[in-house]
Amino acid sequence: MTRRLRLALPFTVLREPDTVRLVAGEDFRYTFSAPGLDRWMPELVARLDGRATDAELLDTIEPARREAARELLDRLAGERIAVAASAADAHAPARRRLAIEGRGALRDALARLSEKGDGAPLPVLCQDRLDYDEAFEFNARCLATSDAWTWATTGPGSRGFAGPVFVRGAGPCLACVVAQFERLSPAPELYGALSAHARSGGEILPVPFPEHGVEVLARLVVWKTELLALAEPAAAVYRLHVVEAATLEVTSHRPLYDPECAACR
Repeated sequence: MTRRLRLALPFTVLREPDTVRLVAGEDFRYTFSAPGLDRWMPELVARLDGRATDAELLDTIEPARREAARELLDRLAGERIAVAASAADAHAPARRRLAIEGRGALRDALARLSEKGDGAPLPVLCQDRLDYDEAFEFNARCLATSDAWTWATTGPGSRGFAGPVFVRGAGPCLACVVAQFERLSPAPELYGALSAHARSGGEILPVPFPEHGVEVLARLVVWKTELLALAEPAAAVYRLHVVEAATLEVTSHRPLYDPECAACR
């Protein structure tokens, strides 16, 4: 029920007794009919902007019609009239304060740079080693208890990552991002092997990373946290930033949702 949907197109909503039509140009026209449908479906469709979860949408429907509304949401999603919202679609402006977890120089830099405030906590896991098991545990905990979270690591050694801000029910989670890394890796078998090693109590050693690179990553995380307060979503907040250790070159990438992700699907 944490799914967030948005309309795939800017549909015009036409209301008639017991009938609702959705029209987007000449090629996309849908007609829905049921007793009393015109009294609640237009308002539900108007709220399909990616900001509200299914549960929040259904709470606005009178109890007697909630099952019909739930079925309608599933039908809209199944026919691609409504699609999964991105994290930017679900952007809700709010002041945030970092709730820092993890260890290493990156954690220390973030603790030094971040301000203590009264905003809602934004959990961030800082890593200095390739401990995917720790990352997955953090991600699962945030999926259960937080509306937004992020991650930063120098574990790869030759590069560091300042993760996107993840939003529950919209866009990818941290496990989706790691799965994307694994698919692109020349040695994908190492991901499972490292996780199994950590779960069995084995030690994963930290790797060195340039001090200036750590500083860049920490400032990226702080900057993204500050941008969450803007009314309009800043694209940088929901992008993955990569800092190359040798050159300090910074690139950004769109993280992809994994439809087969066992953590968030």
